[in-house]
Amino acid sequence: MPGKTQSFHLNATLIRSDATRHRPEGGLVFWLAALVALGVFCVDAFTPLDIAVAVFYVVVVLLVASSGSSMAVVGTTVAVGVLTLAGFLFSHGSDYTGSSIARCVVSLLAIGSTSILSLRNLAKTAQLHEQIDMLNLTHDAILVYDLGGKITFWNHGAETLYGWSAAQAVGQRIHDLTQTHAAAPLDEIYATLLSNGHWSGELQRVRRDGRAVSVMSRLAVWRDAKGEPRAILATNNDITLQKQMAEELAEQQKELRAAIDAIPGMVWSASNEGDVMFVNRRWQESGIDTKDRGADLWAGLVHPDDLSRMRGDWRASVTSGRPLDNLSRVRQRDGRYRWMHIAAEPQRDASGAVRRWYGVNTDIEARKRAEDALTRSEAFLVDAQRLSKTGSIGVAPENGEMIWSNEAWRIFGYDPASEVTPSLALILARTHPDDRAQVEAAHRGGDTPAPLIDLEYRLVMPDGALKYVHYVAHLGPPASTDLAYVGALMDVTDSRQTQEALARSMAELAHVTRMTTLGEMAASMAHEVTQPMAAVVTSGDAALRWLNRVEPDVEEAARSIGQMIKSARRANEIVRQIRAMAQKRPAAFTRIALDDVVDEAVELMAREFQRNGVRCDVQRSREKPLVHADNVQLQQVVINLLMNAVQAMAEREGAPRRVVVATQMLNEQEVQLSIEDSGPGIGEQDRERLFNPFFTTKANGMGMGLSICRSIVEAHGGSIGLDAAAAPGARFLITLPLESAQEEIVT
Repeated sequence: MPGKTQSFHLNATLIRSDATRHRPEGGLVFWLAALVALGVFCVDAFTPLDIAVAVFYVVVVLLVASSGSSMAVVGTTVAVGVLTLAGFLFSHGSDYTGSSIARCVVSLLAIGSTSILSLRNLAKTAQLHEQIDMLNLTHDAILVYDLGGKITFWNHGAETLYGWSAAQAVGQRIHDLTQTHAAAPLDEIYATLLSNGHWSGELQRVRRDGRAVSVMSRLAVWRDAKGEPRAILATNNDITLQKQMAEELAEQQKELRAAIDAIPGMVWSASNEGDVMFVNRRWQESGIDTKDRGADLWAGLVHPDDLSRMRGDWRASVTSGRPLDNLSRVRQRDGRYRWMHIAAEPQRDASGAVRRWYGVNTDIEARKRAEDALTRSEAFLVDAQRLSKTGSIGVAPENGEMIWSNEAWRIFGYDPASEVTPSLALILARTHPDDRAQVEAAHRGGDTPAPLIDLEYRLVMPDGALKYVHYVAHLGPPASTDLAYVGALMDVTDSRQTQEALARSMAELAHVTRMTTLGEMAASMAHEVTQPMAAVVTSGDAALRWLNRVEPDVEEAARSIGQMIKSARRANEIVRQIRAMAQKRPAAFTRIALDDVVDEAVELMAREFQRNGVRCDVQRSREKPLVHADNVQLQQVVINLLMNAVQAMAEREGAPRRVVVATQMLNEQEVQLSIEDSGPGIGEQDRERLFNPFFTTKANGMGMGLSICRSIVEAHGGSIGLDAAAAPGARFLITLPLESAQEEIVT
């Protein structure tokens, strides 16, 4: 194992040479060498031993070589060579045999080889001494330890750094001796070292005097000829003072930064070329993204209208070295701009050249009135776009001049590239004749402008196409803009056409439902019409009898004729109601009494109640609430709910059948109509879908009755729902706005 032997020899040599090279050598070695040489000569020259006794002169050479003197080795070699030849001559005289000559030659070769090897070893030792001296000259702490951590070399720098001498340290385990601590586990550090062949990092260690030190350690693995790791070379530097200075500097920088951040202005610094390099916390508080600093930082900070002037002033200052003095609008976190005084002073070096710029942006909003500097386009964008994502319109307060966005030009059908100036006249020229009055009144406003304009009107385009538009506008704040109104104009043609188609479909469906209901009530209605007609006939016969008497009883005849007229009117009213229910016509909203609607519906359902054995109780409100509604549509809702109640109770044999219809005032704004039956009720699983189109619990139902009822009620500004607390039957609640609180609804 030559590599391993070489490694151990090198380490041992380093240690021995460093630890013992300066020990004083006495003459004991030379005297011992002389005695050995004398003994060997005497034995070789004066005894009849037939062996190569002169070979033992090698011991003499080695003893002299241990003194470290090359000259002494050379002299000793020559001397013992002479003694070898002399001993040969004395012991053999003139009788020289081949074997004796061979022994003499072998002895001389052994002495010469030993001398050469000793001289080479002394040369290597001298070289190692020089290397050790060089290692001891450095201020770095250099040490060598094996893979087990045992120290094999410890230079003067290590003695100075850690306080232990080489004699005290060699043979100790480095991590036990210095109480090593690192940010990462030592096992991980060794794994990285063996994997990469080197490692560097910061270690915490303890000196001999107990003082902790921080060292920057650089480790390298020494490998033998086979590549096997044999030892670790470590170079350590004391960075304790550097760390303390760095920590103090960081603390001072922290305090300085805190002081700079406390300044109410936006403090900054820039290079001599004008690139912003440092900003204080006020920049982040203002919502400025300072990640990408440099000359372009002003582009995200300064108002676009002021940016060109700001950049010009800044470039002029950087070029000439003159201080910067500029007034510009600077963006805040909320997107608004505030006037600021941007000033900067140059820092110059010894030659007078600008080294760095230091500046501060001071808020002068109160003095400059930033609101007065906001442009009309800014107010238009902020306010109009807040109201709508479509066309925008701005109106000046004094002369009524307008600003239109490109989308507004498109909606009105004008070319924005033309020389036409936006005006009310252009709007009225496109407005439908029937809507011009309300559009003109809304835009002119009169002496007291309305705070909010919200109207829908129609536009007639040059090709005859009809557009529906929705215009919303509000008064602009006079302190921040010169616009009286800022608003949004939305093209709602598609949605309006969809609504009209849906309304026509619902009207058709409602009419079909009414016809279906009339079909179900045909027998009852025929009975209701037959009954008053039979009363007319009976009263007519009675009147004739009273008149044909010997003395005609005119008073009784008149009473019978009055009954005839009353019965005929009742029959006519029933026919009118049936025709109204069956008639296909648009809704007609009028002022009606809700109780009258209920009475008429109950009257139409009287025959159904009688045929199915249902008792109907009507509980009227004392206030006689009035609603703005379509009488036929509300009757359809009540009849539909009453018919559902009758059909639900028809399935309950032997149980009482009762319907309660009640009206009551909820508050000064609303009235409630409730219809409750004693049927089986609505299952909990069906309540969520009860008003959905095409959902029904009846075997032969279409599932549109309750959906149409909800559409009718909601069109009247009310709501309809199921009272989940009602038991055991079902209780429907209809809430309608009172006529006094309801605005006119146009369907």
